Amino acid sequence: MNEFGSQGDGNGQEIRGRMAWQQAIKELLGAPGAVISMYSPDFSDWPLNQADVIAALDAWGQARRQPCVRMLARHFDVVQRDAPRFAQWRTRFAHLVVCHVLPEEFAAPQECLLLRNRGLLALPSQTFRLGSWCSGARLHAAVGLFDQVWQQSEPGFPAQALGL
Repeated sequence: MNEFGSQGDGNGQEIRGRMAWQQAIKELLGAPGAVISMYSPDFSDWPLNQADVIAALDAWGQARRQPCVRMLARHFDVVQRDAPRFAQWRTRFAHLVVCHVLPEEFAAPQECLLLRNRGLLALPSQTFRLGSWCSGARLHAAVGLFDQVWQQSEPGFPAQALGL
């Protein structure tokens, strides 16, 4: 187990605690590859306002031209309020980021951050933040479920707030 409570980055290995969860997200967003899919009810436990996360996303986004980030939530008010750096990044890279809201009547997938070759899935826990690395068939199944739920969702968290 490393300093962040993780046993490594292998398939199925656990991540224990809020700091370990945030470190795992930072690791994945530090070099995300071609496509990012992420779901959280509100992203409240995600390190989206940290300068190093935004710097990594800036560097990554410079080479992209087509939408390649799918961000799904029940609501984005926590991101807008508590992660202004990410909200600004989302505006600057609006051509890359597609945000959707999942209505309450639809079942949600596991909280997740999914890349092409590996991902992070939240696990149910009553006492502390618990997650698990995934790859291979488990990652493929998580992406498939995310895709199904994405089809039921609606556009949300616009890059620009229109007003009169």
